[in-house]
Amino acid sequence: MSVMGMLHQLTSVNRLGAIIPSVMGLFRRSTVLIFALCVISAPSSAQIIDLRDYRGKQIACVTSGLQGFVRSCGMRESYEYVFIGSIASVTEITDTEKRLQLVPEEVFYGNADALLTVTTSQGACFGEIQTGDKWLFYLKRDNKSKVLLLPYGSPSEPITDAQAEIDLLRRLAQMNDSGIIMGQVTQPIWNDNRWETSIPVPDYKIVAKQQADGHEYMAFTDSAGRYEFEPLPPGSYHLSADIAEGLWAEEGTAEVRPRSCNRVGFQLEPDGRISGRVTAADGKPAKYVQVVIVPESDGNLQFTSAFSDGLGRFEVKALHPGRYLVGVGIQVQPATSDWRSRVYYPGVRDRNVAVTIELGRAEKRTNVDFQLPSLTSPLTCPPTLVQG
Repeated sequence: MSVMGMLHQLTSVNRLGAIIPSVMGLFRRSTVLIFALCVISAPSSAQIIDLRDYRGKQIACVTSGLQGFVRSCGMRESYEYVFIGSIASVTEITDTEKRLQLVPEEVFYGNADALLTVTTSQGACFGEIQTGDKWLFYLKRDNKSKVLLLPYGSPSEPITDAQAEIDLLRRLAQMNDSGIIMGQVTQPIWNDNRWETSIPVPDYKIVAKQQADGHEYMAFTDSAGRYEFEPLPPGSYHLSADIAEGLWAEEGTAEVRPRSCNRVGFQLEPDGRISGRVTAADGKPAKYVQVVIVPESDGNLQFTSAFSDGLGRFEVKALHPGRYLVGVGIQVQPATSDWRSRVYYPGVRDRNVAVTIELGRAEKRTNVDFQLPSLTSPLTCPPTLVQG
């Protein structure tokens, strides 16, 4: 992946409180911490930490929090085995981990034809696992120890909760020369620049354009905002939502392979944009710096950002109507070294003399250009933390 490709991934996860709206239901069930960490040389990463009680103690259940444009579904190649099976025995090896013996019954992926010994990873987060239980299992092999793992955060779950996934796996098993692209279209609901919920968008068109020959396939969402293309031939497809005027949604590419399943979600956002160019103190382009857009109102922790390209140009999309401040490093905590090196548009350090950008619905503001004063060390990857 190119540097700019990595940077593009980072732009989609830095609105605090809205890093991944699809997991916001966790806030209503338990205490959740979302940590977003990134470096300029690698894709961003995040963790969702769900604090819950287990046998009278509090445990932290950690899963990955970031999702790319395309997510795998069905028979995912990162797992060594995918099957329906029964638990023959359960042995506790620590307070939180267990060793299981599993009997495969219906195998979807891998050569699981005999009794398998598996160790849980974050096993307590699964709750109580009992002998005789029947599950849909997704198992991984640890690269170092070569131990077969049942990892928390995998799609593994009791078959009573996994029927939709099982139906999908059975459909994929019948395909020889085609694959599936499915997903959901939603529209986030914001209040005072704070994400509240997302609602499904029915009867919305999604287009998959085969890159090899330009042939287009179409699918429409149902009442729950879900869509699924008819099985598609192998190849690379450009996916886009048929955006209504004034709305914006990310576009991207999905690779279809025989028996593969790709899940692609679209979020329809107001198409407000702010773009410009950042230069260093010597007048040269400020390359790959994080340009941040924050609401003017004090106390609002949410922000949106994008990285400048090799010419110092930036464009921040999906902005709602409102009044915004633009700058570099302006989202970090006060009284820190990074805060002291912050710069507001049009190139000042003092918030009180910064220029506010007022944005109407789907308005596009261009030429928001500013220069970084000398002795500035702009953050290219700010720390972000959400606590709910």
